Amino acid sequence: MLPNWTSSVDMLADAGIIDFDASAYIMGAPARFVGSPQYPVYNIPPLAIQPPKQDEYRPTMPDRSIVKNPLWKKVLFGGLATLGILVGVAKIRKAPQFLKDIGVKVSDFFKNMFKKTP
Repeated sequence: MLPNWTSSVDMLADAGIIDFDASAYIMGAPARFVGSPQYPVYNIPPLAIQPPKQDEYRPTMPDRSIVKNPLWKKVLFGGLATLGILVGVAKIRKAPQFLKDIGVKVSDFFKNMFKKTP
């Protein structure tokens, strides 16, 4: 299905829901097709298009902030974030020794795997 509105109203005309070229009527252009070509279409209502009264968004609230968190939530989040950063730094400091221990275990595994048993 085509994504534009012209093809949508053309499909309505093809299905017999409307019997005139709606896109040409809306655009004020001559009709590309009309129901049965030998019969003119009468009684098409005039378009009553009015410009909008207001063409911009004006917020009704004086304060433009949408989210209003209380102080206790901000303090709690700050404390949890600080604790998380401290735990992360402690884990990162232990990472080189951990990687060294894993390397030793893997190398010992392969040494023992290819070692001949008597």
